Amino acid sequence: MNLQSTGISGFDEMLGGGIHEGKVVLVCGGPGTGKTIFTVQCMMQALGRGEPCVFATLEEPLQNIKKNMLNFGWNFEAWEKKGQLKTLDLFMIPGTNVVNSRDRDSGDTEFFTIKNIVDVAKAQGAKWVFIDPFPSLVIHEPRSGRKRHVIGELFESLRKLGCSAIVTSEAAPQEGDFYMEQFLADGVILLTKDLKDYNLIKTIRIDKMRGTGYDEQPRRYTITPRGFQVMNREPILI
Repeated sequence: MNLQSTGISGFDEMLGGGIHEGKVVLVCGGPGTGKTIFTVQCMMQALGRGEPCVFATLEEPLQNIKKNMLNFGWNFEAWEKKGQLKTLDLFMIPGTNVVNSRDRDSGDTEFFTIKNIVDVAKAQGAKWVFIDPFPSLVIHEPRSGRKRHVIGELFESLRKLGCSAIVTSEAAPQEGDFYMEQFLADGVILLTKDLKDYNLIKTIRIDKMRGTGYDEQPRRYTITPRGFQVMNREPILI
């Protein structure tokens, strides 16, 4: 199974070279930990290798993300024009497992089911799918068993297409949550930030990564004008 570089300095070293092809990886973290930056940086690395991608946002407007990512030199629209990147600006309809695709300028909407995200990936010939943040897909589903089924079905459908996927979550599910995305994903990455002696310390930890060895120790990271950088050889100062 091929290893795919994330493009994140220091993090590939923690993984032993990168993420295995065809894996679904969950990135968990609170506000301001850099989940979207992490995700887009991985996507730009894949696009640079000529691998078609699908990027779906389910909360923050797509135009905001595009604008913010230009600060790192990552141009969504350039890749869209080349046909390498398909973007989806989505939001959930309360009480359903249906999402709306929205055009903020015209107000036009198009109904999607979660399965349609897989259909878009198939039509794109995508090698990667990125969903930010993933729990919004099932936030209005009250039944834990149904949530687990929907999540598992989506992950398995992406694997069958041969897609690698990175999906984000605002925080790790609480103990006792039946559906827990961590159990269904192939890999789980935890991003945290803590204030110690008036110093903000950001750490990244690989909680699991099926089928490969990895560095289990938490490592410090920073977000620079060039994106995520992991200090994989430095101790965490606490």
